[in-house]
Amino acid sequence: MTACACCGAEVDEPGALDLDLGLPAGAAGAERLADGNVLLGEQAYVRCALPVELTGDLELWFDAWMRVTAAAARRAAEAWGDPSLRLTGTFAHDIKPWDDLHGAEVVAEVVEPGTPPELVEHPLLGTTWDRDRVLSAFPVALPISFQQEVRGPWSVERTAGLTPRLLPDGLRFAAPGRAVFVDTRKLQGMPADRFLEMALENAPDVPAGQRFLVRDGVELRHALWLTTHRHEFYGHVARFGELLLVTCLYDDPADHAWARHVLNSVRYEP
Repeated sequence: MTACACCGAEVDEPGALDLDLGLPAGAAGAERLADGNVLLGEQAYVRCALPVELTGDLELWFDAWMRVTAAAARRAAEAWGDPSLRLTGTFAHDIKPWDDLHGAEVVAEVVEPGTPPELVEHPLLGTTWDRDRVLSAFPVALPISFQQEVRGPWSVERTAGLTPRLLPDGLRFAAPGRAVFVDTRKLQGMPADRFLEMALENAPDVPAGQRFLVRDGVELRHALWLTTHRHEFYGHVARFGELLLVTCLYDDPADHAWARHVLNSVRYEP
């Protein structure tokens, strides 16, 4: 872990991330061979690994399945983990944010003896994909932090371990002791100063030490916080005609640095 230069909050360093894509649709009742790594039923499937390169020196390893012929499945079960094993078939999953992966032709080989075959021919191989765009599509808690796409040009950090949920008026990320609510608003022709003033019309009155306002070019960043039983941090990023609101709730007072980090992470990239 390294420390964020802006607030001192801990920031994850990149590496590798394992994600399980689950069983293919309709494969739950299939006969399991090779310790469950081969499924034989109405269709036949073989477990395989899919390594996907992302920007920021991050590699995703998907635990996936490929559809093969029944004969190929039996051969895979007999030779499981043998370096000579090579399989051709089709990919058994859809993965967002990509399209048209299900049914794509693939090839898998055993790269390390004793391990599942690794896909060596697949539409996602050979390209380094945008880390934030890809991870933003996964509606589960992830063990690393990244910039979650919100609406339009906005993004904000989804901290490691927070589970996302789409709400009618925005997004929520939550875990025990921490929660983040994000909302965006647009008012055509509204100056940033006035937009922020409107957003703060019913805000609580807090001491000067519990609020700040920073102007950065065309952008205003404002926050105020309450030290109640559950700490509340209300952040605003205002631009001409655009406003993002980010609310952080946390139990541990030390997480104030984390809340400021979340606000500082807000990006506007049209």
